[in-house]
Amino acid sequence: MQKLIITGDDFGLAVPVNEAIEEAHRNGILTSASLMVAAGAAKDAVARAKRLGSLKVGLHLVLVDGRAVLPKWSIPDLVDEQGEFLPDPLLVGLRYYFESDLRPQL
Repeated sequence: MQKLIITGDDFGLAVPVNEAIEEAHRNGILTSASLMVAAGAAKDAVARAKRLGSLKVGLHLVLVDGRAVLPKWSIPDLVDEQGEFLPDPLLVGLRYYFESDLRPQL
């Protein structure tokens, strides 16, 4: 027997995203979600996940267009002055691939 797993992305990004993930899970289509722990609605997402005991929650690793969890001094070449990852996925992906000195920070 094959099993289909549908995961909700960006859990914690915003309350409307969290609401959609909760509704999709309650209606039986969504089985898991990836939590963005540094996003603006992460606390709301965690509260929803606690109420939804059967929702499987993993971590969403943010390395582009988002706020870093670590302080800037620990990953100075990955974030801007405000501790935000750069928003351009193509540019960032190329940097991460070709600039091997970034890998320890990643």
